[in-house]
Amino acid sequence: MAAPRKSAQQLAAREKARAKAQKLTERHEKLIELAAEFFEQQDQAEVIRSEAKQKADALLAKAEKDALNAVRSAAEKVQAMLDAGEAKAAVAARLGVSGAEVKRMVDLVARQDEQTKDADGEATEPTAA
Repeated sequence: MAAPRKSAQQLAAREKARAKAQKLTERHEKLIELAAEFFEQQDQAEVIRSEAKQKADALLAKAEKDALNAVRSAAEKVQAMLDAGEAKAAVAARLGVSGAEVKRMVDLVARQDEQTKDADGEATEPTAA
């Protein structure tokens, strides 16, 4: 049997090189696709976190507003007890809070009444003039 020609050996070597290059190219393309998917998922994670943070901030703001309204309502109850003739010390003892806390609530109601009066005064002055 005759030895293969040099050109046949070169042709076989080129085919082998092409096959190897084809495999490397396919692998490279797959890695590029996987990297693209990775970056898409990373971006998606950021969007999810950002949306969740916005929702959480809105929820906390609403909870804080609701809590402040509840505190104001509680302060109005303290003021109503005082208006009913109960002494500050007796109100504090009945509610299990300090005298300073009773004073703070009374001041809160007074500020709220003052703000309401100012708002009403501003609204009625221009129409009365």
